[in-house]
Amino acid sequence: MKAPLHKSRIEDDIRTRAYYGKYIFNSHFLIFLTIAAGVFLYSLLGMLSVMEPNIYLDIIAALLMSFTLLPKYRPLLKEADVLFLPPYEKHMKSYFSSMDRYSIWLGIYLPVIGLVISLLLLRVGHPGWVMVLFAGMSVLLYIMAFLIRRDAVNSPVSRNTVISLLIIIHFASLLSLLIHPAFIILGLLLIGGLYLWIQKKQYKNLDWPEIIDYEASMRQKYYQYVSMFTNVRQASKQYKRRKYFDFLLRRPKAGRFNKDHMYEYLFRRTFLRDNDLPMIILRLLVIFSIVIIWVDQLVLSVIVLLFALYVIVLQMSQLYTAQAYLLWPKVWPVKREYIQDGYIRFSHKMIFMIALLLAALFILLHPVYFYIAAVFPLWGYMLNSYFSKNVYKKERLLSD
Repeated sequence: MKAPLHKSRIEDDIRTRAYYGKYIFNSHFLIFLTIAAGVFLYSLLGMLSVMEPNIYLDIIAALLMSFTLLPKYRPLLKEADVLFLPPYEKHMKSYFSSMDRYSIWLGIYLPVIGLVISLLLLRVGHPGWVMVLFAGMSVLLYIMAFLIRRDAVNSPVSRNTVISLLIIIHFASLLSLLIHPAFIILGLLLIGGLYLWIQKKQYKNLDWPEIIDYEASMRQKYYQYVSMFTNVRQASKQYKRRKYFDFLLRRPKAGRFNKDHMYEYLFRRTFLRDNDLPMIILRLLVIFSIVIIWVDQLVLSVIVLLFALYVIVLQMSQLYTAQAYLLWPKVWPVKREYIQDGYIRFSHKMIFMIALLLAALFILLHPVYFYIAAVFPLWGYMLNSYFSKNVYKKERLLSD
């Protein structure tokens, strides 16, 4: 007997996440997470043990929860469903109920981590019952945020508007609760008012094309996240011109229009015109920079920056596999060695510049240990050489 639709869709999604999860949470990443979490908790507890109660800790806790209490709704619908499922809309309550439960648990890890950190911050200056009230309010806001985001998909209200309102309401609700527990009523009124407003805006029937487009965008965002660690075949590649990068794309001189140099230029052009890759690397740099600035601990700074280069090199290696087999070699067929050499020259230059930026940040934070910064360019060069050779090895094995 064939499994119900909701069960098969959820099982397929779990299999996909399990497949990519083994590449994301490999032994290197797990070791990094263990060390980073231990050092972070140790430094955080040490800092809190000497701090006096102040409003800034409350603001940080409320702000942290404001951004983590944003569950994502995943209906797991496909493009073909718009043709077959609308006539059965009234009989799909079981399907959508299962998707609700699956979606709520799917992203529960992020608010749990945020809540643990927030409660550690609130230990300074707040009794236990206030912390319990804060945790209970966070759970309520998480559930209400899910219902609001789910219902907003079937309404004319934009996603950015809903997310912005939820962040503001979460922050105001939790901070006012910490100021005085009686202000919990304010939070209940705000989140309840937003829920009723979205309910009034909802369409009477499901907007199937919009919901399917929403699911496609959520799936694409997941693949973009996974692409930070490994190749994703399902992710669609898009490109756009960023005029502020044009100065980096000067046309090569006449003497460099040859097979020795042009592929390096083409890789640089693809990188700068890629829709996601430059922004992903920029976000990684910002995230890792915030982490080491926040913790400001020598050993953790070194570990985080080395891991940052590891992730960025993985990102760069995808550029070769995505472009070396497409239109370029067909329009301008050359030996694979020329394409490989072009990529190596381009990627080494990119990784060297990124390593210099991270080294400069490390020196600013730990000027006494400036000599350690020399490790980052060397580490980036070694990683890039290794992963490049690994890609070419697979290429040779498949070329016969």
